Amino acid sequence: MLVDTRWNAWNEEITVQVTEGAALAPAARRVGALIAEAESASSLRRGDAEIHAVNLAQGRPVRVSASLARLLRSALWVARMTDGAVGPLAVEPPPSGVPSIHPEPTFEDVRIDDATVHAPYGAYFDITGTAKADTVGRAAILVAGDLECGVLVRIGAVVATGGHPPAGGWQVGLPGNTSIELSPGAALATAAAPDRDPDDVLPGAWTQVTVVTDDAVGAYGAATAALRRGVGAVSWLQEQELAARLVDRAGRVHTTSAWQHPHAA
Repeated sequence: MLVDTRWNAWNEEITVQVTEGAALAPAARRVGALIAEAESASSLRRGDAEIHAVNLAQGRPVRVSASLARLLRSALWVARMTDGAVGPLAVEPPPSGVPSIHPEPTFEDVRIDDATVHAPYGAYFDITGTAKADTVGRAAILVAGDLECGVLVRIGAVVATGGHPPAGGWQVGLPGNTSIELSPGAALATAAAPDRDPDDVLPGAWTQVTVVTDDAVGAYGAATAALRRGVGAVSWLQEQELAARLVDRAGRVHTTSAWQHPHAA
C-alpha cells in the first residue's frame, strides 16, 4: 500500500511516500528533522543560520558543524562536476565606483579541513539548491534503512527513492503532464527557466531540463548546469552519459540516448 504526506517547509513543498502505512508518520518525522537541521545550517533566509558566520568571516578560517561542512562539500563537488557552471559562491559587489583590490574568488579557492572552512575575502556562499538536493538523498537513504520500507522523498523539484519500490514502480510527474518511472535508489531533478519575454531569450534556450541518475546532488547539479549551458547542454549531458530530457522554448522535447532506458522514458 502506497501512502504519502505533504507539507511546506524550506520554501518548498515536501512529499514523503512510503510503501508501508505504519511507516508514514516516523518517515515524515525523520525527513522533517533532516530538513530542519540542513535549513538551520545553510538557509540564507534565516537570520540564525550557521552559514552567515562563514559569509561574515571574509578570509578568516571558520569552524563549522559537521552538518554545514557536509553541505559545503556537496556544493563544492557539484562545482567541480559542472566545471563551475553551478558554484557555491556569489561575489558581493564593491561599493559603486570603488574598484576591488582583491581578485574575484572562485570555488577553487575554498578549502574545508575537517570542519574548518577556509574561504577568501569576498566569498559569499549560497548553497541552497545543493543543500536541498543533499537532504533529499540523505532522507531517502535514512528512511529506507531505518524503517525497512520503500520510500520516495521530494523537496521541490528534486526527488530520491530508497528501499523496495511499490507495485508499478515509483511514478514521478514532470512539468507538462508527463511522468516517468524511477528505479529503486534513483534520483531525479528538474531545473526550470524563469518566465521571460520570448524576444529576450537566445535561440535554443531550454525551458526545463530533467536529469535522472543515482544521486540527488548529481541530478540537481547536472540539470541546473545543462539549463545554463544553453545549446551545448545536450552534447555535455551525452558526454557525461546522463539520462536527460530537455524541453526547448518551442515546446519540443529532446532526450539523451541514456533516457531511452525503460525507467526513464
